[in-house]
Amino acid sequence: MLVAAGVFPHPPVLVPGVAGHRAADLDGMRANCELAVTRLFDNDPDLVVVLGGDDRTACHGSDVTGTLAPYGLDMTFGDGSARLPLSLTIGRWLLESHIDRAAREFHSVAWNATPAECFRLGERIADRAARVALLVLGDGSACRTERSPGFLEPDAVAYDDHVAEALRCGDTTALAALRPKTADRLLVAGRPAWQVLAGAASERSPSGELLDYSAPYGVGYFVATWLFDSAFPSSGRSEPDRAETRAE
Repeated sequence: MLVAAGVFPHPPVLVPGVAGHRAADLDGMRANCELAVTRLFDNDPDLVVVLGGDDRTACHGSDVTGTLAPYGLDMTFGDGSARLPLSLTIGRWLLESHIDRAAREFHSVAWNATPAECFRLGERIADRAARVALLVLGDGSACRTERSPGFLEPDAVAYDDHVAEALRCGDTTALAALRPKTADRLLVAGRPAWQVLAGAASERSPSGELLDYSAPYGVGYFVATWLFDSAFPSSGRSEPDRAETRAE
């Protein structure tokens, strides 16, 4: 059962050694990330699942390795045979000071996974243990300004605002209904992972808090927590088939 979830961005510059002389730009965001991770462990999870996007959907145990060498920093986490993608490497870095406090798994979800596939994966992850905490890595649009990596798309900011509001309110229905084609056009890296979160939380009533929402480099970054006061299922749930029907 899902007892807590946190949403985080995954740019390499979140790690101070990668950011170099501009590390201070994200000091506030790093502090909010640490607060969100601490909240996950405050809920005494049996299992922490780190979730992020990749070219394929896969599940790894704790025997994994993440490296920041491709981003100019000779830093490696873990000594396993499986190599983590960037999203999960940042998640592994966020867990560094909490690494021995609970069992952990690393799940990647394919960028092209449908809303229904994401939703069902979330349901399965929520059933992995009696008390599951989910650490979700995903960036917003990279098309917010003319200096963004994907240049300017007029509706990029409105899209990120919509996601931010859904995270603030714990709105699983809004996340489940995000359209893959729109996310692809706006270079949104977080869409599949957020929809896995929607599936994992679908039978709960999350209390959301948006700790950070900014775009210092023309890409939308979010830090949020979802906590669950009640151990009982809520009366309603998002519908993955409806989300898939709305997907374009």
